[in-house]
Amino acid sequence: MERGLLFEIRRETVPVCHVFGTIHSEDPRVLDLPPEVREAFEGADVFVMEVIPDAQAIIRSMVTMVYTDGRTLEEVIGPDLYARSLDALSGLGMTEEAVKDFKPWAVVTLLSVPRADTGEFLDMSLYRAALADGKEVVGLESIDEQLAVFDDLALEDQVALLKETLAIRDRLPQVFEHLLQAYLDRDLAGLLRLSDEYLRGGDPGLADRFEDAALNVRNVRMARRLPDMLDQGGCFVAVGALHLPGPGGILQRLRERGYLVRAVF
Repeated sequence: MERGLLFEIRRETVPVCHVFGTIHSEDPRVLDLPPEVREAFEGADVFVMEVIPDAQAIIRSMVTMVYTDGRTLEEVIGPDLYARSLDALSGLGMTEEAVKDFKPWAVVTLLSVPRADTGEFLDMSLYRAALADGKEVVGLESIDEQLAVFDDLALEDQVALLKETLAIRDRLPQVFEHLLQAYLDRDLAGLLRLSDEYLRGGDPGLADRFEDAALNVRNVRMARRLPDMLDQGGCFVAVGALHLPGPGGILQRLRERGYLVRAVF
């Protein structure tokens, strides 16, 4: 199992590229990039990320998160679960008017990430820095492909995920802290183990279906598209660290395509 966050990717005479594992965090310890990462980023002409978070993507996300067919969240999940959802979302400063048309998976995603104070998460910070540096910015996925991880879930799976998330929401800050510490330790095996434990705290069948959509399917897609960018050389690729390790991870898939992969940091 790989240990590290920054990996050098080489093949034949093509200029070196780097793949960097990110985490959805605005913690200063995450945003303060180590010299090895900063040097690789600054030396790249092309910045590759999962999805380009431009205005079009943000609007598309907002539209996809809500029902547009007249249904409401309360009608779909029932009054009891709705009340519990409102209580949890109120802790994020969200009003009933703002969330009444949300799909169940949208509530899950809001509750399943650390609370934002600045909004300057690592991937967004890198994106803005790339634009400021005049780098070409390329997305590995469309926003519709990424949203499909949740939006294509059967309604019963969405509701089950919401129930599981609400059941452990008091423990989520501790989960986030453990994930963050594993990331700061560059422990990809630990990060993958913690994520798996979190997912498998409920229905194992649901965990399998979600993991397949969120990791396996996307790993295949991103690894299939990366060579077009890697073979040009001089690129810095930033994807969620959970996509990197394991036999089905991006790093192993690149090795199988003939690339030399070496941990740098």
